Order: sequence, then C-alpha cells, then structure tokens
Amino acid sequence: MAIISQTEAQAILTKVLGFSKADECEATLSGQSGGNVRSARNAISTSGGIDNVSLAVEARFGKRSGVATCNQFDDATLRTCVTRAEEIARLAPESPEYMPLLGPQKYLPATNSFAKATADITPDYRAAQVGSSMVVSDERKLSSAAFLNDSAGFIAKRNSKGLEAYQQQSGLEFSVTVRTPDGTGSGYAMADYNDAAKFDAKTLTRIAADKAAGSRNAKALEPGKYTVILEPAAAVDLLDNMMGSFDARNADEGRSFLGKKGGGNRKGEKLFDERVTIYSDPANAELPDLVFSGDGGRSSAPPGLRKGW
Repeated sequence: MAIISQTEAQAILTKVLGFSKADECEATLSGQSGGNVRSARNAISTSGGIDNVSLAVEARFGKRSGVATCNQFDDATLRTCVTRAEEIARLAPESPEYMPLLGPQKYLPATNSFAKATADITPDYRAAQVGSSMVVSDERKLSSAAFLNDSAGFIAKRNSKGLEAYQQQSGLEFSVTVRTPDGTGSGYAMADYNDAAKFDAKTLTRIAADKAAGSRNAKALEPGKYTVILEPAAAVDLLDNMMGSFDARNADEGRSFLGKKGGGNRKGEKLFDERVTIYSDPANAELPDLVFSGDGGRSSAPPGLRKGW
C-alpha cells in the first residue's frame, strides 16, 4: 500500500481539489515503506519497520492558511480533511510572508531515483547483511556496532493553480563502527545507496575494521598545518552542514556564515577558492534525488544529501 501509482495518486488529489471551496488549495500524498536493524557488540539489538501513506491538504483564504492530514482515502474522509483544513485557515492569522501557490512546472525527466531491489528488501535481507558485518568483526576479534535503514516510497502533489508532480524514490543507509578490545583503535565506515544491489555490508565493515586495527595506540600530533584528504563520508558531512546554511533568512538575520556583522548577507563576496566547484544535479545517475522541492518548485537539492520524507 505504501507505493501508489501516479495515475491513482493524481486521481485522489484531483478528487480532493474538487471538494475544496478555498481560494487556493494544495494536496500532497506521500507513502513510505521500509525498515531498519541495529547491532551492538556484535549482536542484533533492535529492528523495526514502517508502512504508511498519508495525505496533507493545505487550504488558503487570502493570506490565511490551514493544513489537515489523514491516512484514509474514501470520499467521506477526504471531504472531512478538506473541510478541517478550511476551518483552520479561516481561524488562522494572516501570514506576513504569504506567497501564492506555484502554477504548472516543467521538471527534469524522470530519474532512476527508485530501485526495485531496495523496495523489495525484507527483514531476512537486513539480518543477513548485518550478520555478515558481525562475522567480519568476530573473525578479527573486534567489537562492532552497525545500523542499516532502508525505505522506498513516493510523493505526489497537485494544486488549484495547475501544478502536478509525482516521483518514486528509494534509499538505503548503512553505518558501522568497529573498535579494538582494548579501546585504543577505532574505525568507521558509512554509505548511502539508491539501489540496494550495490550494497555490501561486509566490504564496508572490512574498511572500518582496517581503520580500527591501524589506529591502535595512536599518537598525538603537534599543532600545525597538515594536508588532509577526506573520504566521501567525511566530505559529505561538511557539505551537508554548509548547504544547510545557504538560506537567505539565516544569512540576513546573522545566523549563518553568510551573514554580515550588523545585518545583511555576503552575497557577491568571494568565499571559496576557484578550484572549488559545487553544483546540483538531482538527476545524477549515482545519487538521484527528487526533481521537485517541497513547494513543488524545480529541485536544486544537492544529490546525495538526503532530505528525508
């Protein structure tokens, strides 16, 4: 039930808009299924799963707006959800930052953001992958803790201005920390895949185990400048923190590195070396992402920096 086809999803959203009497109305239908498993000290500790589809309706009267949600899609429930959103909107204060809903958009062509291998993951698969990770640690007499999380789903949008969007998406994340028994060595590895067919927990655990064994009895370095080569896991954390600060409000209010003392932002200033290039491509073959953002606009989210559901 967690993945509804584009035709069925848009039929539900069209029906929702037909029930609305608001000046503007937008409906978003999304679904997700997946699960996770966690290990600690070379043993499974927890596991869980999720399977849900939900609808969010936003109704607007002038600059007032209200949102209601539901997860049943019969006509009576849909009509009630719309009515509640409109009731909330009529009671809400006017928004000083009101922006009208977007009209029709031209998105990038459909990407390979959905992989059947990821959608088909079962509890047995998760247990086998984490089990293979623990075997590596057991064989090398190391202690490990790992977390595997996967999901597959869809998001569909439609509004009274003519915007229509739909896309399926899947993803798998794995991280593992390996330590030596005496606690003097520690190693870490993580990976993020769209397609589970590319994932191998054993290989990643071997990388973490090698780091742990190689870092035994590490020695302190004198303070100074050192050339450091970051692996992808470390680089993406830096990029994630930086991209989260590319926000006009945070900059204007002095709450990011792009803010100026005394107010305003640093737009137009040179901040990075010419050798640094950062670009966005949600249709990237290796790290595909949604081609539209939360408001239905064309997506500019950096590939690989997951936004979640």
